Amino acid sequence: MEMTKTLPASGGRITVIDALRGFSLIGICLIHSMQHFGAIGTMTPQAVFPWEGTLNEIFSWLINYLVFGKFFIIFSCLFGLSFFIQMDRAAKKGLDFRPRFLWRLVLLLAIGYLHGLIVRVDILLIYAILGFILVLMYKWPTKLLAGITLFLFLGGASLVPVVYKSLTAPVVEQVEHVSERAASRPAGPRQAPTLSETIENNAWNGLVGKMRFQVASGRIYQTLGLFILGFIVGRIRLFERLGEFRNRLNRWALFALAGLGLLYVARSYLPPVAWGEVSYFSWMSSTTTNLINLLTAYLWVIVVIEAYRLQKVQRAMAPLVSYGRMGLTNYIVQSVAGVFIFSGFGLDWSNLGVFLSVLVCLAYTGVQIAISHYWLKGFRFGPMEWLWRTGTYMKWQPLVR
Repeated sequence: MEMTKTLPASGGRITVIDALRGFSLIGICLIHSMQHFGAIGTMTPQAVFPWEGTLNEIFSWLINYLVFGKFFIIFSCLFGLSFFIQMDRAAKKGLDFRPRFLWRLVLLLAIGYLHGLIVRVDILLIYAILGFILVLMYKWPTKLLAGITLFLFLGGASLVPVVYKSLTAPVVEQVEHVSERAASRPAGPRQAPTLSETIENNAWNGLVGKMRFQVASGRIYQTLGLFILGFIVGRIRLFERLGEFRNRLNRWALFALAGLGLLYVARSYLPPVAWGEVSYFSWMSSTTTNLINLLTAYLWVIVVIEAYRLQKVQRAMAPLVSYGRMGLTNYIVQSVAGVFIFSGFGLDWSNLGVFLSVLVCLAYTGVQIAISHYWLKGFRFGPMEWLWRTGTYMKWQPLVR
């Protein structure tokens, strides 16, 4: 087999990082397609052809166990890595990039807010907010950052309200029962908001709901931990020294497999908990799930890195590298397209089950990959990357090669 000793770089870029970003974007699209990108249509799901129900169950299982909660981990970790790379390149020129990066985050905040007006499941705004914290941590020691990351991954931040609740011991706890209300939901066509109503709702109510979900689920703490992890990966120059780290990374993969088995067994013994429940069992359940997702994501990364060592695989994955290089553009396009495909004010394909929704996602993702590869042959950046870069430096950046 023909292999490379080091991972190739193009114009100073380590292309396997772009391949991982493109790979994670496909996974994110698969997850969101199952959820119809948070869009509300007028149709109820119904089978289009025989055996579709079986295929829906198979694809739901595969995505839930192999994709859901895993690919956003890779995507988030790469954000922290990209932060380090930009800081490091500026530092080598004797520049402090932090002020410029803060302005860059302000622009991302605006992009994320505008994107979120249409796409309720947007994560760019959350990335921008957490990015400000990452800038503050830039000079902190690596050991301290590793300790904070471990604390966040083990659900330390989510444990605080659990401990507080156990200490305050409320006399009366009110629980809202929603089963009867859910059961009385009328059958038939659903009422779907128009585009203007969607934008109006997402402008504030959707934003508040998103933040509440991020905090209640602990997702915001995990994302911050992933940013820091990506930053640490950059600081130790893991991707520049993959040859040195390779054996160690593969040994850790074996431990990850063993850890997954133990975590799945442990999770089977945990009692079921209600969404939003604040208890030690809910903390244990969410932490166990987060660790399962982390270890699975790590295994995915190792698979891509090992496969990418083969020159034939590198050539085959060249379009995926282009797709990853245009990560911001493709993330926005995939989600906006998804909303218009499944929403009531768009194509209203809300009747599609998991299997057909995934096929739709893969179809237009394939188109995006082909367009990205063609685009970067004539241009330096993707459209949104160019716009973001131009705004960052406050002057027009060269676009055409």
